[in-house]
Amino acid sequence: MKTMKDIARLAGVSQSTVSRVLSGSAGVSPARKAKVMEWVRKLDFEPNFSAQTLAAKRSLLIGVVVPDLMNPYFAEILAHIEKHAARNGYNVIISNSAGDQKREREIIKSLKARQVDGILIGLSSPEAPLLEELKEQKVRTVIFSQEYDGIDCVGVSHKKGGALVAKHFLAEGIERFAFFGPAKDDKYLGFRETLIGAGIQKDKIEVIGNEDWWLTMLDRGLKSAIEYLSSVNTDLKLGVFSVNDPFALGIVHAAQELNLKVPEEVAVVGFDDTFVCLNVRPTLSSVSQPIEEIGRLAVEMLLKRIDESESNSKENHILLEPKLIRRETS
Repeated sequence: MKTMKDIARLAGVSQSTVSRVLSGSAGVSPARKAKVMEWVRKLDFEPNFSAQTLAAKRSLLIGVVVPDLMNPYFAEILAHIEKHAARNGYNVIISNSAGDQKREREIIKSLKARQVDGILIGLSSPEAPLLEELKEQKVRTVIFSQEYDGIDCVGVSHKKGGALVAKHFLAEGIERFAFFGPAKDDKYLGFRETLIGAGIQKDKIEVIGNEDWWLTMLDRGLKSAIEYLSSVNTDLKLGVFSVNDPFALGIVHAAQELNLKVPEEVAVVGFDDTFVCLNVRPTLSSVSQPIEEIGRLAVEMLLKRIDESESNSKENHILLEPKLIRRETS
């Protein structure tokens, strides 16, 4: 049977350091933590977490809340969050709010009752009332994928992502523009501001699917896409920017049903650059987010907060750069 003494010897650290890592105590560098957890996994070591968590007054649990588990972006980022949490001795509790703000609040209450050490959350809306509550609660919280004032967050600038798509469409000679998603989304705001700044008239920029159902109801979204494409003037080349990759695929499918050529008549760009982009035909252009890096940084930021004896009043913001990946749809 392997012991903490064996872990310490192989990792090149003291036995007390191993104990601190396994109990989630502060004062161990990320490099040493990673080394200890590497040998914990290699030796299939099973520490007595019950005793350690009681001693450290920690659960070694992180709650993770996503708004749409059907979206491949959140599936991918969850995989990276779980991997990096495990490397630091934490397990994750995953919850799907399905874009329901009431459900979101219930999940947070449940996670707090289970005494998680911290919460990672992708909010259902930039205007979610829960945001103000998260700022005040005692449980450490980091928001991933979006930026909010007054709370720790990791993500990319959605406005910059929208601006990239606008510039791409302009360079391709697009004459009419549409955004498939909610008009309050920062992606649309960056898209619209850039187009107007380039002299595009407001009546040539439209919004499809400006409703709360966009998160999960893809079938209804596809219906809206077909209705919209059926009504547009096909003499003007159309560029459609979608709030995510699944909805971008909906536009492509709608165009195909109506015998519209992609990208000759309808150019399409999604957001997130998930694995589906390369596994469809035509391959999908998309704004890329560094998904693995977002997952890793979100975990690291939360663990740093957990290790602090007192919460620092100044929030941490990490905004990574989006990148447009051009493929066959644009």
